[in-house]
Amino acid sequence: MKTYTFVSFVFALIFQAGPFVLATEAGALASSTKSFGGYDYPNLYDEAMPMLWASKLVYSFATLLEAGREGSLDLGDTFPPEVLAAYKDKRLDVRDMEGGNGLPFNKVVEIVVANAENLKKIEPEFEYVAKMIEKIQAVENADESSDELFLETFSSIDAATQCVYGVLKDNKNKRVVVVFRGSTDLSTRDWQTNLSAQLEGMKTPKLLKDSLQGKLKKRVLVHRGFYNYIFNNKRAKGDQRYDMILNDIKPFVEEGYKIYVTGHSLGAALSSLLAFKLAGSDKSWIPKPITCISYASPIVGTDGFRTAFTLLEQMGHIRYLRVNNDADTVPTIPPFSLGLKRRMMKHVGINLRLYDDSFILSHPNSNGWGFVNAVRNSVLKPVWSVLKYHSLQTHEERMDAQKETLQNLHLNDLYDDGKLLGKEFNRDEL
Repeated sequence: MKTYTFVSFVFALIFQAGPFVLATEAGALASSTKSFGGYDYPNLYDEAMPMLWASKLVYSFATLLEAGREGSLDLGDTFPPEVLAAYKDKRLDVRDMEGGNGLPFNKVVEIVVANAENLKKIEPEFEYVAKMIEKIQAVENADESSDELFLETFSSIDAATQCVYGVLKDNKNKRVVVVFRGSTDLSTRDWQTNLSAQLEGMKTPKLLKDSLQGKLKKRVLVHRGFYNYIFNNKRAKGDQRYDMILNDIKPFVEEGYKIYVTGHSLGAALSSLLAFKLAGSDKSWIPKPITCISYASPIVGTDGFRTAFTLLEQMGHIRYLRVNNDADTVPTIPPFSLGLKRRMMKHVGINLRLYDDSFILSHPNSNGWGFVNAVRNSVLKPVWSVLKYHSLQTHEERMDAQKETLQNLHLNDLYDDGKLLGKEFNRDEL
């Protein structure tokens, strides 16, 4: 059996799933893709699952690189010389390889296969990762378009003070993906970021200023820790992460391409803020809508942030699927901001709430269950329970249990569902 880690998994899943037709329980046929704004989007399952795997495997790839830098793993015989030279004392930037396309998928496979046993030693959830391998093996073997898939950058060398992210490009399906890693151990700033739940004023995106009122014309209030990690990190050496990401993705956002953002836990919160910023930008090279698919995201902003975010959804500038397990505590925190003037924190986007044998779809524009769920899920639970329901493995198992149903749903159709989004939600199609 072939063995892959972060990049090869991500490429195979995000980029190589070909079109297919599914028979529903009623015998009807559902198309794999639907066009919106001139772009063909997959069904809900096929669009969300690759982002789940990317969100998990970003942890593994960062671990592999860190072990190589520390000297506990010898990667010298497996990495191409130009790649080895790039990652040892700076972030992995391979955009200049292959005539400016990046590191091809087939070379990534060679690297990963050569380091399979090393990964097994340092990856705490290797058995889960191995199951992922089995799921994508048939797809990878059947697809010969790996030369259309590229890794561009992976920023993890300064993980002690800055968030970890990677950028991928898919020439076949015309999209650029930004994936954030979630929280790890106390050796990084991740947990300090999670706990910094005071409020920070985030400048209102330029495309929204004329459509909002009062203070919202100038700023929305968001979680300070999450905001600073991307936009205002005092401990960053050099550019802020947001500026780095813009520089990373701009050369690859060609005509007809779309931008996807994803992450798990802390990574989900960061992806929410980045997607919001990109969707509200007036930069002509940023294509709309931005798609964000997050897993187990904590709450990132107040009611004003939700108002602005929902407006971007109505304008057709952003598509957001926020996935979480029922009984996971992390998506219910922080219920209130810290500081002298406390405010309730509010979720955004279409929520896919997963149970063992069912799911619920909702949107804050038409339901009031958020606070009820927050109170119910915030009741103290055993540690094993918290870990289980926050785990991406549980997300995947529950999504697999509902695969056929989810494959007959499309995110764009959900945005046009008046019952789900509310009667006053009218989205503009770009």
